[in-house]
Amino acid sequence: MYSRLAVTLLLACLALSLGAQVVSITPNPQTAEIQQNFTVTVHLDTVTEVRGSTSWITYDPSKVTFVSAARGSLLDGFPMYWFIAAPEAPDRVRISSQILQGGASVFGPGDLIYITFTAIEEGFTTLEFYNFQLYSLTGHVIPDVTTNNGDVIIGPSPAYLKAKCWLQGAYSNGSMHTLQNDVIPLTSPYAADPVTVDYIPEDVVDWCLLELRSTYDGQPTVSKSAWLGSDGWLRLPDKPYLILMNSSPGPWYVVVRHRNHLAAMSSSAINFGSSGSPPILDLSDITSIYGGGGVKEVETGIVALASGDANQDGAVNPNDCNSYWRLQTGLSGYYSADFDLDGFVAPSDLNSMWRINTGLISMVPTSR
Repeated sequence: MYSRLAVTLLLACLALSLGAQVVSITPNPQTAEIQQNFTVTVHLDTVTEVRGSTSWITYDPSKVTFVSAARGSLLDGFPMYWFIAAPEAPDRVRISSQILQGGASVFGPGDLIYITFTAIEEGFTTLEFYNFQLYSLTGHVIPDVTTNNGDVIIGPSPAYLKAKCWLQGAYSNGSMHTLQNDVIPLTSPYAADPVTVDYIPEDVVDWCLLELRSTYDGQPTVSKSAWLGSDGWLRLPDKPYLILMNSSPGPWYVVVRHRNHLAAMSSSAINFGSSGSPPILDLSDITSIYGGGGVKEVETGIVALASGDANQDGAVNPNDCNSYWRLQTGLSGYYSADFDLDGFVAPSDLNSMWRINTGLISMVPTSR
């Protein structure tokens, strides 16, 4: 009896020492075919003593429909005080469970709830915690619970990747400014994928173009316009990262292009994910960049695509100054000579970006 009490106290102290409790929807992402049922888990990630939980999960009802829910393995073997699975709106379900009173509780980590949906249309949706409550031994709500949403990718042969890069012109202290956000066009400036959107999110720095090559000097097999967020992560419009359907997982060489920065390519071919967590390509690490050039160190060990290539010929040279900056200086808006991406073409673009980068070239091989 005393040893069991000691273990319980030890686990409780460990839970308190960990601070905020964490709950996640797994797997993330979940993949599914159209008309396929799939099950996700609400998982308690931390060492926490609990009696139960309530999850309010929202989703896109045009992509998935709620089917059923069941208690997770963490609660197996205990009589339930209640278990409720109730759709509250077309896009929201509430699932609540609690162990019968009498001093019973369980310790995480473990599975709290299993939720089954049907995929009804190709595309993407996020299973998002609209609200969440975790209950203590006494039945009270535990404060400071961090929740991690889950993504669902619906359709045949998905391939996905998280890619990160910085733009020198907008970079400052671990993030990028969004000073030109209100002049970013709704249509991507890249002819290879001139996608049009209804809005530009506030965190978007600019459009970029992602190219996938099967060989280092091959023609692009896939070209996708993407948003670059202020945190450095690239994503397709209304997606959390790069998600392709009916696509091979590769391996692919990944090229990132920007309208007035030098392009960069991954140092090796990358296998995209088709299940499980997305692979990560970090182009802020120079070892991840093909040829190790065409970039600028913005902090110790952190590189960004070099600014100053107004005509996108792969080099920062006098043409970018004479044929672009001189003609555009004094203008405000979305201009190729706005090398610091603040919405204005001014002497600072020339002095702070173009001059210090003159002579740099992109190391991305020309496509054969």
